[in-house]
Amino acid sequence: MIHVAICDDDKALTKSLAQLLRTTASEQGVDITCELFFEGSELIRFVIEQHMYFDLIYLDIEMNDIDGIHAAQALRDAESPALIVYISAHEEYWKELFRTNPFRFLSKPIEEKAFCTIFNEACTEIGKRNYYFSFRYKKTHYQIPLNKITYFESSNRLILIHLSGKNEESPGTLQSQFYGKINEVEKQITSMNGRFLRIHQSFLVNFDYILSIGSSRVKMLDGTVFKISEERKKKAIAQFCALSEAAARREGR
Repeated sequence: MIHVAICDDDKALTKSLAQLLRTTASEQGVDITCELFFEGSELIRFVIEQHMYFDLIYLDIEMNDIDGIHAAQALRDAESPALIVYISAHEEYWKELFRTNPFRFLSKPIEEKAFCTIFNEACTEIGKRNYYFSFRYKKTHYQIPLNKITYFESSNRLILIHLSGKNEESPGTLQSQFYGKINEVEKQITSMNGRFLRIHQSFLVNFDYILSIGSSRVKMLDGTVFKISEERKKKAIAQFCALSEAAARREGR
């Protein structure tokens, strides 16, 4: 799941851009949330005061209350890691823009091809980030990069976290564990990363470690095989296909 914000005081343009974003994301099999803001100050309050996280922000430079550059600086001062795509009909702001570490620049009027290209590039960049799964076990707090987790397994009241990599003292897949419910784990993971598939009541697997998926089973890269439960089969296969197609588009295949 990619969390996106669009901020522009031109309401008609903002809504049009949101529609283009949803269409592009749907065509590429990317799950998004989209929040609209019509003032820079509104965006700042939402991020800083309500602690809202965005992966990607489309930000107009010329706005009435707070311009896009000052809004972006406020977000950077609050340590927002969002990729910022500036939107403007003018290009004389380049020197000022670099202070806020922008990702890209979109010229008005916005061309659909340019928008799609930048969205693709943003998805690729966001996918490289190491999001962390946090949990607590025996009074100790832990965090593990999501891209290191091959799958979660529910066993009675325990959640087992299976990791990629090997330990010299204990060959095989590394593991961590904690007490919890896999439904809650799924909710937490989905809010950060849309690459985990719920294939069974007891298993939540990482798309990046799947070798193949069929009508009745999933085979992982390390040879592990899981059965897909009948009630989860349709959604899991659809999610796998969407992620595969999106990856192929970004790689230009």
